[in-house]
Amino acid sequence: MFGTDEPAAAISTLESPEIVPSAPSPVPVTSARATWTLQLIGGWRLGRGSVEYEVPKRQQRLIALLAVNGTTQRSTAARLLWPEGSDAQASNCLRGTICQVSRALPGLLIADAGNIGVADDVDLDLRAIRGQLDGSANVEGSAAAARIQLLSRGELLPGWYDDWVLEAQDEWRIMRVDALQQLASHLLDHGDTHGAVEAASSVLGIDPLDEEAQQLVLRAHLAEGNRALALRGYADFNSRYLSELGLPPSFSAREIFGRSFEGAQR
Repeated sequence: MFGTDEPAAAISTLESPEIVPSAPSPVPVTSARATWTLQLIGGWRLGRGSVEYEVPKRQQRLIALLAVNGTTQRSTAARLLWPEGSDAQASNCLRGTICQVSRALPGLLIADAGNIGVADDVDLDLRAIRGQLDGSANVEGSAAAARIQLLSRGELLPGWYDDWVLEAQDEWRIMRVDALQQLASHLLDHGDTHGAVEAASSVLGIDPLDEEAQQLVLRAHLAEGNRALALRGYADFNSRYLSELGLPPSFSAREIFGRSFEGAQR
């Protein structure tokens, strides 16, 4: 967390290039070379060194758009951020917002005549996760545990409702679910039942009615020899599925437990 063990963080309002301390206590010194750190997952947060910045919503939206979409044409960014105005009005709003961000948060953005983006050296959580997922999904041990924790951190920009944000949230949710399911299946195939349960349970935390994740959890419990826990898990999931959707899951108990399921239920 930015500034959690430091004196009160400085605040930049972006209405002025000055950084205003949030309290009379001494302001931490931030090196001009310190790396910007931008967090979008679990909520917006921007920091540099030990200093956390409070950024007005208009500038947040520009920075977040570029962080999510990557380097973007100025005209596209203007239309996405100010869809109700004319092209000229949107362009003017974008130009002014870029100037405010560049003045108050130097080095955060890169821009030329046609494009604008977040600088490559910014420590951006979404970019780091995407980079990990572009590599092999077949990680194990501590690397698997770290990936599960990373993908379980939360939603992208919760509480934001712009159309482009809602689309990005859906993509992020799908990416998380796919990556966690692949990891759970891989870990189960390689005998790491605990890791498989952790990964699949994380999917159920995102979508409690995900059938593939529930099957992975049940198979992991059975692989551990914990048939009673698997049976309870199946019963709970089946009841929840029926209550929410009005029909049973597409997979049957016999598929998971074999022909002995009926006898176990008697």
